[in-house]
Amino acid sequence: MKSWGKKAGLVFLAMHLVGIGVALFLETGLGSDSIGLLCDGIRHATGLQFGHASLLYNLVVILLALLAARTNMGLGTVIYALFSGYFIDFYSYLLAPLHLAEAAFGVRFALFAVGQCCLSLALALLIQMRLGMNALDAVLYRVNQAIRVPYAAMRTAIDLSYVVIGTLLGGTFGVGTVCSVLLTGTMVSFFTRQLSVVSVQTA
Repeated sequence: MKSWGKKAGLVFLAMHLVGIGVALFLETGLGSDSIGLLCDGIRHATGLQFGHASLLYNLVVILLALLAARTNMGLGTVIYALFSGYFIDFYSYLLAPLHLAEAAFGVRFALFAVGQCCLSLALALLIQMRLGMNALDAVLYRVNQAIRVPYAAMRTAIDLSYVVIGTLLGGTFGVGTVCSVLLTGTMVSFFTRQLSVVSVQTA
């Protein structure tokens, strides 16, 4: 029971980090990460709220993960799919009165960097602590196990395709999007290794 409670706590910590990270992307106006951009595009194309667009995307990907990568899924996968978009909506609501998009570029970029670190750490937490990866990472790690294509390379390729589709649907593309596409896979791998060291030292 104690172990389950700890896992649930870590999952919700990851959800808060995702919410803060993507909300900072959206509110600074520099362009979102690839999944955020895709969901933003879905929001513009359908008129849905961001949380509902994120839920729609996650349900499609989680179905794919159920078919192809069931062993990489867990509590975190389900919670991420159902609630991550609403955490983003919540933090966007809190940040909206600050009008971050009107701040100096240096301030906006620094906040974007904080958001990128939060998002990457959240994804690494779900992977390394075996809480159940988000559905996309569950599929990518299954492919990695099968054909040994590096995770960072696959993540970058998927991110690029999401950026193209999201932009075509009307999502906000910016310099932050480029940075996120180039950095997310590498940063998730970096944080995963660091968490691995920490878990070994505290075992």
